[in-house]
Amino acid sequence: MNEEERTLYFGYGSNLDHNDWLAWCEEKGVDPSGVEEIGPCWLPDYRLKFHYRSQRRKGGAADVVPAGTGHAVPGVLFALSDQALDNMDRKEGHPHFYKRCDVEVLLPDGRSSKAMTYMLVPNRKQEYVAPTTHYESLIESGLKKRNLPIEDLKMAIENSDTSYPVRYVFVYGTLMQGEFRSQTLTQHASNPPQLAEVNGTLYNLGDYPGMLPSKSGKVHGEIYELDDVFLGLQSLDRVEGFYGFAASGSLFKRTIVKVEVDGRHVWAWTYIYGEAIDASLKIPSGRWRTTES
Repeated sequence: MNEEERTLYFGYGSNLDHNDWLAWCEEKGVDPSGVEEIGPCWLPDYRLKFHYRSQRRKGGAADVVPAGTGHAVPGVLFALSDQALDNMDRKEGHPHFYKRCDVEVLLPDGRSSKAMTYMLVPNRKQEYVAPTTHYESLIESGLKKRNLPIEDLKMAIENSDTSYPVRYVFVYGTLMQGEFRSQTLTQHASNPPQLAEVNGTLYNLGDYPGMLPSKSGKVHGEIYELDDVFLGLQSLDRVEGFYGFAASGSLFKRTIVKVEVDGRHVWAWTYIYGEAIDASLKIPSGRWRTTES
């Protein structure tokens, strides 16, 4: 699939299940090709809702709606050919039921990407509509297949507004235990930190380090679990100079990365530097406390 011919699409509902896509295409007599899965990703500042009754699904169908700090919807980034996009528009009922919306998603390596997703048009919204067990299982199995958490799905099924599927934060500099900004984090943490590492490259910026995404390097730090994700991230955003996903000029950008801790992987919030950095400032060890020039 050529770069010019594809549209990046964030899928969060039944399209996490490829067999559901194949079944719909067979039912409608259309070609199912042209859908390329890129990988898991996150839609920040949104949450999942079930407030639309789908006649085809015989129950509630998923939607994403804007939410506050700390909310994030797990899903998958796809690349669609022009033909696949036309078919996806038809499947989602664009523009009369669900409509295309531009969003920015967070990739597992710390980068972000512009994408398109579908959101329910306002006049179709109802009160809470429970999904069928089958529809729920399509989404749940799709998330588990990609090692994504199902907490946001479960909270949406319970019609709760307080869904924070990512409760951990990874730090690698002045927020670590014993460093001069550590109290900013520990007052929001429920447990002592654990040693952890992520893919990335660490740089010495003088009084503090900065991390940039990298597949080859490792950055060593600590992982904390937040008591209150909303308050904790708001406090950390102020410290790190992060003004929001739609804002420009942030010193550091908040993102979600896969963290290795105690022989397992968890998803965690972290902060990457907001600009390019001189390669000569790289810390080869990936450790702020043992800084090497």
